[in-house]
Amino acid sequence: MKILLVTYWWLTSMGGIRTYMNQLADRLRTHGHEVDLMGTDLATNSVYVAGGDRRFYKDPVLPLIRRNLAGAPLPQLHACPEAMAIESDRYAFEMGAAVLGVNHYDLIHAQDPIAALCIRRILRRPVPLLVSFHGSLAREGYHDSRSVHPGLTWTEFRAGTYGKHYSALEYLGAEASDLVLVSSSWIKGLIVESGIPEWKLRQVPYGVDIHAFLAKAAAEFPKAKKPDKKLIMYTGRLEYVKGVHILIEALGLLSRTRSDWNCWIIGDGGMLAKLRNRCHELGIDQDVEFLGKMDNIPSALGKADIYVQPSLQDTQPFSLTEAQLAGVPSIAANATGMPEMIREGVTGLLFAPEDPASLSAQLSRLLSSPAERSSLGYQARQWVLANRTLAQMYQGTWWVYQELTGG
Repeated sequence: MKILLVTYWWLTSMGGIRTYMNQLADRLRTHGHEVDLMGTDLATNSVYVAGGDRRFYKDPVLPLIRRNLAGAPLPQLHACPEAMAIESDRYAFEMGAAVLGVNHYDLIHAQDPIAALCIRRILRRPVPLLVSFHGSLAREGYHDSRSVHPGLTWTEFRAGTYGKHYSALEYLGAEASDLVLVSSSWIKGLIVESGIPEWKLRQVPYGVDIHAFLAKAAAEFPKAKKPDKKLIMYTGRLEYVKGVHILIEALGLLSRTRSDWNCWIIGDGGMLAKLRNRCHELGIDQDVEFLGKMDNIPSALGKADIYVQPSLQDTQPFSLTEAQLAGVPSIAANATGMPEMIREGVTGLLFAPEDPASLSAQLSRLLSSPAERSSLGYQARQWVLANRTLAQMYQGTWWVYQELTGG
């Protein structure tokens, strides 16, 4: 088959969606299928197919799209700059996908509802269309808004134009697709709650390439840990939705009662300067090190004593799966899809969402108990080996492909 994996988001970003797309594409190719990856290049604001030489640049068409939208009888949209920006860019992406061509594929697997909606609108023949929901657009938009307006409630956000617009895009993307693929029961419940029938959803958990992980983990990480300290670690984007600010506050509380730890934060993002400043205000800037983006996370995890996933929203974070596979005892927020990855007190610990005191208490608990750290890390690793292999993810996804194509 000739298959297109497509995302509205940035194909050049090495986040969870790109990791998923690369893993799936590699496995499909080893089984003899032709696979293209389409997405956006943020640096040039262009739509492109990876490995190809053709691009569609969005900047030249965006002024025309905005002029047309400005003349439309959509007063609520006009009054919301955020929604207007998304709507304009969505049309530009749609034009780019149409120019690059999508009708010659045997199956199209969109990685977000915006891409699914765009692809359905430009298809000129009945190509099977699958959409994966890797998270909730509306809820991520809500948390982005909270970074500016901390007191904003979910009820207030979803009653406004921005929230309604994101919710509508989620519904329309799911409705436009033949089937919807999810990795967690949490996101499945949200989609059904929006009005999409449950028969349309298929659940396949994410997987990790065990062999590739172990090969990377075998390399010695170049930075040494402090011999007299236990190492706490976080890896991922430094954005509000990832909750790293909650971790920093928890470390500030932890520093009042014990000094037998330090923390490495690996990753980059828009909150870096703010997080550094907060560490200075809390007096923990010598205990918390920001290492930036790293290519070999498995190697870095070999140094960790505790891993923390403090996300406000995460469906099935790849970074948490990697920590579990590395045998690092993990603490995650008891929110969204993360509790489905951790059996409390057996494969990890959970803390109350957005509660630094709860996280600090769990950190102190593990710092004080080498036996529990060892047990949690071992059980988590065994769980990943049994339930989260790349082969399992591929097989489950392939069955969905077969269902769509009648193969």
